[in-house]
Amino acid sequence: MKSMQTLFLLLFSLPVLAAQYFSLDLNPANLLSAVLSLCALVVFLSLVLARLRPGMVRTAVGLTTTTTLALYFFGQFLSFYLQGSYINQQFYFHMNLATLTETWSAYWPLAALFGVWLALLWSCFLWFRNRLDTLRPAPALLTLLLIAALALDPGLRQTAIASLSNTDSDHPTSLSEVDWNRLKLNKAALDASIAPVSAGKNLVLVFMEGLEKLYTEESIFPELTPNLTRFGNEGWQLDNVFQIPGSEWTMGGLVATLCGTPLLHDLGLDGNVVMFTGFLNQATCVPDLLARAGYRQTFMGGASLEFAGKGEFLEAHNFDTALGREELAPRLANPDRLGGWGLFDESLFDLATGEFERLAATGSPFNLTLLTVDTHHPSGEPSPGCPPYEQIDNSILHAVHCTDLLVGKFVNFMQHHPAWQDTVVVLVSDHLGMRNNAYSLFPDYYERRLYFTALNTGHQEQRQVIATPMDLAPTILDLLSVQQQASFLAGSSLLNAENLQAEDAGIEADRSEAARYINSNYFSSRNNEQLLYSLATSRLFELDFSDDVSEQQRVNDGLLFTATGDDPFILLPELTLDEADQVRMYVTLETEQASTFTVYYPTEDEPGYSEAHTLHGTTVKGENQLVFSLDLLAVSGRLRIDPGINPGHFQISRLEIRSQ
Repeated sequence: MKSMQTLFLLLFSLPVLAAQYFSLDLNPANLLSAVLSLCALVVFLSLVLARLRPGMVRTAVGLTTTTTLALYFFGQFLSFYLQGSYINQQFYFHMNLATLTETWSAYWPLAALFGVWLALLWSCFLWFRNRLDTLRPAPALLTLLLIAALALDPGLRQTAIASLSNTDSDHPTSLSEVDWNRLKLNKAALDASIAPVSAGKNLVLVFMEGLEKLYTEESIFPELTPNLTRFGNEGWQLDNVFQIPGSEWTMGGLVATLCGTPLLHDLGLDGNVVMFTGFLNQATCVPDLLARAGYRQTFMGGASLEFAGKGEFLEAHNFDTALGREELAPRLANPDRLGGWGLFDESLFDLATGEFERLAATGSPFNLTLLTVDTHHPSGEPSPGCPPYEQIDNSILHAVHCTDLLVGKFVNFMQHHPAWQDTVVVLVSDHLGMRNNAYSLFPDYYERRLYFTALNTGHQEQRQVIATPMDLAPTILDLLSVQQQASFLAGSSLLNAENLQAEDAGIEADRSEAARYINSNYFSSRNNEQLLYSLATSRLFELDFSDDVSEQQRVNDGLLFTATGDDPFILLPELTLDEADQVRMYVTLETEQASTFTVYYPTEDEPGYSEAHTLHGTTVKGENQLVFSLDLLAVSGRLRIDPGINPGHFQISRLEIRSQ
């Protein structure tokens, strides 16, 4: 037994020690605690196996337990290797087959290492499985060993402590529990009604992988980013954009920047459930508004669209064209000239030049969004055609220097194109750099921030405000001069609005929990929605119409009618809703004139209809898709809908009420 324990201890210690080596918190106490935890766990496992008689049961239990522990310890190692910290939500977010496949292809040596290591663990167990003496250790001893192993594991212990301390934060279970004013959140973001949007300038938005403001500091890395430094001086730069929870990885940064909400969702092993519930398709994001204004929109990135649900997000938010590694590689002169993650940035910007020209030639406003990849942690992979950074020999710094050069060339190309006068270029970090081989060069005193510069905006003044990625969505729309009325949950324009101040740091945890609740329950589609009412199943005699409604008739599953006066309304069949229900009304309405669609709801206390109990949605000429939240309404009776005050023909092709 001692031989098996010794070999198990040696093999399992490899990822445990490696994880502590790559930890950004190099604490000797954590190292000692991790080793003691592993010792207790190995003794516990061997004693449990010794209780079982030799045979199939012992073999099955041993292989299953060994494999489970191997996955845990190697997963812990990967988390520390990639991000310098223990398993967290951003790690769980990437726990799906497509993302794991892409990750293994990029880090195939680690995949091979895991295979060899797991085979050694299995071989060790299979060799000793029938050589163990059958023992009957006291259950109390086994319980004590298991508790010790769990309590001594630094990651598990710190996660438990964080969870207990997080109980001080508000965890809303309904919208009524969200303190909108204190948390500086915008309730109007829940209104998904479609309002008119007028186009402004073209947008070229470049997300730079982990390329934060630190790299542009001449006193730390001289001449590393001459182009980004120059653009910051020439353009409209924000110096104090701070990363917040839910924006620490690529998709988190994209969502926070484009949608004004952090990518926080249900916790646990289903942390990536957001990918399978529409990817915040009920939230209004920058590309959704640009689509309403008639923009042609293209996304281009060197990595696969399968990674981290990127393709699902782009599809859910109105990009006309989404191009990743699989779509772009065949366009290269040498399709095999790829890096570990996909296209080199050099190839990406070459292809983006052609796409810019194509979009500019259409005569329509456009949005060209790019995502670089050469500077991906932990070591980076600069494009082969780039010169190295001469000051310091470091692969991440070489990659940063290269991407800066390529961004400079791309901007220079656009500045000499006729479409430049109508184009705004935004250069922004997707997130702060994760653990990489340049970390030892980062000064401890430096307060790390995201890079943000906008070119050709007409703005030169620098706003010294404390901001987060969520503020960038409304800010970008204002820089484009896009006229729109949408609201974002946690962001406001940095051109003129009051933003978070230093003293607001105390509300961050509560803001995060509120955003998590809203993202999970209001900005995502749910598979367990229940249909409470549908116009498609109603008969005409079940509806009551005012005297100002005539010529009503069923058309397919909808309703066609004419408003002849200024007070047309329809009474739906009787419906009872509790305040605790999460309920939405979905309406698709076609009208001849712009107006306001109003929903009146009666309550037990006030069975009549009054302006105090109304919901409103702005409509435009043509088709409108409206969503009304009935979550906090104790409805008892018949809902009344007023399609608008202007006479004319109306058609309701969809009217549904659904609960989650």
